Amino acid sequence: MQDNGPRSAGRTVMRPRPKVLNIDCAFLEAPGYEYERRRIESAGAELVLSRAATEDAIIEVCRDANIVLLEYPNTPLTSRVAANLPQCWAIVRYGIGLDNVDVRAFTEHGIVVCNTAEFCVEEVSDHALALLLASARRILPMDRNIRAGGWSDFPQGRPMRRIRNLTLGLIGFGRIARAVARKMSGFRLRILATDPYVAPDPGLGVELVEREVLLRESDLISIHTPLTDETRGSIGESELRAMKESAILVNTSRGAVVDEAALIRALQEGWIAGAALDVMVEEPLPPASPLRTLENVVLTPHYAAQSEESLLDLRTAVADSVEALVRGYWPPFPANPHVVPRIPLKPWSEFRRGAAPA
Repeated sequence: MQDNGPRSAGRTVMRPRPKVLNIDCAFLEAPGYEYERRRIESAGAELVLSRAATEDAIIEVCRDANIVLLEYPNTPLTSRVAANLPQCWAIVRYGIGLDNVDVRAFTEHGIVVCNTAEFCVEEVSDHALALLLASARRILPMDRNIRAGGWSDFPQGRPMRRIRNLTLGLIGFGRIARAVARKMSGFRLRILATDPYVAPDPGLGVELVEREVLLRESDLISIHTPLTDETRGSIGESELRAMKESAILVNTSRGAVVDEAALIRALQEGWIAGAALDVMVEEPLPPASPLRTLENVVLTPHYAAQSEESLLDLRTAVADSVEALVRGYWPPFPANPHVVPRIPLKPWSEFRRGAAPA
């Protein structure tokens, strides 16, 4: 592959074998990444495992890396990091969220940023359904009451409604929300969605409405937006007060989309009936968090994406992106498709896994 080099840092020095560096790997032992290693080495590159958690450490280990793999959503890939990666062509994220990556800064430096956008769509949508149904049918209070020696004498609280007679509101209407709509359509309930960037799918029978309408009319509300400057804290006191007192809020996206302090007040003071959360602002959830003790909350530990199949999909998608880049092709899901890359890249549509190097 020909090397154009970054404008600001002179020409990129091409290594005999491109270096692919995992900067925050879950396992430093090689067996945990044997699939990725086989795929990457077969493409003519080398895989190096590291664990760096600060800007300085990331800059130090990545100085000669051509492709950087990113696993965790709290590893800081800031503008300062972007400015100090002279040999880097691309950032490849294990997962969907890019809220810890300054995509604009990497774009300015000619570095492609990509994620695995189709990863865990089935799992997260399944998990959202599980949280919605467990909350609507109050499964956990019944379970706790029976384990404490009771039977049908658990506190009734709000009336239990037939699912079919409820309205589901989806905040965000990307891949996961569409999967939720498809699966929930079997209950034949009304489904609303609000998303300024995505049109509804007529085949799913979803009504596209303004956010204010969705908040006011929905009985079940499920959040499916990425964490951006625009969405951070976007479900705050005014939004929570606009919901029905019988509403249940489910979040499987990012914790910081919701103003957690306002949510706790809403749950304590009865602005809404309940919440089911797979994501929190601070993870792990602090031991002293009131969310741990509220009876009208269902909690899971940021586990919605997990399954044996999804993990295999994730590793395959990362390996596909890396192999494409090493062979001189765009990855399938660039977050900055208009970037001027440091190396020439051919269209992903022309890429064939395992093809001879370009």
